[in-house]
Amino acid sequence: MHRYWAARNTCPKCTYRWTNDLRSSVMNLRKVDFFWINREQRSFEWFVSLLSQLEIEQAEQGGAMERFLDMHMYITSALQKTDMKAVGLQLALELLHEKSKRDLITGLKTRTIAGRPNWDKVFKQVSENKKGRVTVFFCGPPQLGKLLKLKCDEFGFDYRKENF
Repeated sequence: MHRYWAARNTCPKCTYRWTNDLRSSVMNLRKVDFFWINREQRSFEWFVSLLSQLEIEQAEQGGAMERFLDMHMYITSALQKTDMKAVGLQLALELLHEKSKRDLITGLKTRTIAGRPNWDKVFKQVSENKKGRVTVFFCGPPQLGKLLKLKCDEFGFDYRKENF
């Protein structure tokens, strides 16, 4: 990201910003899929301002940065669409997102999904995109780490774990 921001240009008269086409050697990292899984809405609050800023910058820049960062937000305490008790709530959240283009839970453009990711589907999709070497960076509960490590081994991805 630093190399990308360093390559940005700004017009001194009108403050318009643009980025020239970047050599592939400058942008070795081509794609980031950021998965954030939380139990409740409050857990999203501390990080949302940074994610919002990244969404804005990505939308403004386009070009080399377009779809560089895809965010996938999950809230595990919310009932999924398939649960009859949640059909009305999920429908209302979808309609509000369609109208305002903002997620009601986080305030981001990225829609928060109720439940947990389907890791088989996620890993298969990443593998089929063929964007080059894939590395999964993980920080979270050990049980999920073990599952992701198994998936990485299955799909031939590198796996890195951080403990905080």
